[in-house]
Amino acid sequence: MDVLLFGCGRVGKAFCELMCRKSDMLKRASISLVGVATKSRGCIYNPHGIDVDDMLRWESITGRIDALSRGGCSVIQDSNEMLRDIDYDVLVDCTPSDFDLGEPARSIIIKAIQKGKHVITANTAAMSLYFDEIMNEALEMGVKVLYEATVLSGTPLFSLVRDGLPGCRIKRFEGILNGTCNYILSIMEMGCSFDEALLETQRRGLSEQNPWVDIDGLEAAAKTVIVAKSLMGLNVGMSQVHVKGIRNVTPQAIEDAKRRGGKLKLLSRVEVNADDLDITVNPEILSMSHPLTYLEGFSVGALLLTDMIGEICVSGSGSGPKETSYSLLRDLLSLKGR
Repeated sequence: MDVLLFGCGRVGKAFCELMCRKSDMLKRASISLVGVATKSRGCIYNPHGIDVDDMLRWESITGRIDALSRGGCSVIQDSNEMLRDIDYDVLVDCTPSDFDLGEPARSIIIKAIQKGKHVITANTAAMSLYFDEIMNEALEMGVKVLYEATVLSGTPLFSLVRDGLPGCRIKRFEGILNGTCNYILSIMEMGCSFDEALLETQRRGLSEQNPWVDIDGLEAAAKTVIVAKSLMGLNVGMSQVHVKGIRNVTPQAIEDAKRRGGKLKLLSRVEVNADDLDITVNPEILSMSHPLTYLEGFSVGALLLTDMIGEICVSGSGSGPKETSYSLLRDLLSLKGR
């Protein structure tokens, strides 16, 4: 199975590094990276498979993906040409999320689907804004779109429900979906102000270039929409999510939560009661009996209420590029096994 990678930023590079570490396993599975396309650092193609370790070594020296122009590699001038002309089986999309328009990820994904290619994506924005269009197009073309990496980074959620809970209906979803916000709130519990916690998060490289996408709850809201559509079959959009981020959380609010016997967390919730839909992203005080209360630092997790076996909780200790890249690999291996 030949893979075309679009985007080689933090997540894309982590995916390449993971492919190097798991090269023997991927070789046995006949999976190879044949193309890498970037917006400003070049594009390369090798129908016989790119030496990913060599590519990363040259990229670290030159800052260019297309510095590797040996061993059968061809330099491609235009990323659109990669989508249109090269031969591949599955597109792995690691382009940055644009929460206003969902581009260029939407166009890249749709073009790949229309060429009859499978798609694996980490792009939360595109999947939250165009979930129905993308999945309907895939259904029509008879290809798969997998998006495990869009919500809980490396922690399985969609594959857990798909493969582990067949026949179960998800009645309620609660999640801590943004690791940056959870880290900031954890630091504030130690006595820091919001500004001090944010600076520490940025110093450690744990936030996006625009941290307010995280802090104002936009990324968590997009993830919540994907969950509502995918796991609960709800026809919802971003405009229906009641969002309040953590920008105005004060040390006093943190202390108040402690006095009330709980912890303040940015919680995503999706629940259907009779004809009423509750879909929110808000800072909430969780009691010490709530399974998600104990997620600290950069951890993320989800609590699902099912109609057949009650509550199920999943969590992961990290939500960075390394964890996200694992979800991409897991989807790739799942696709290969289907």
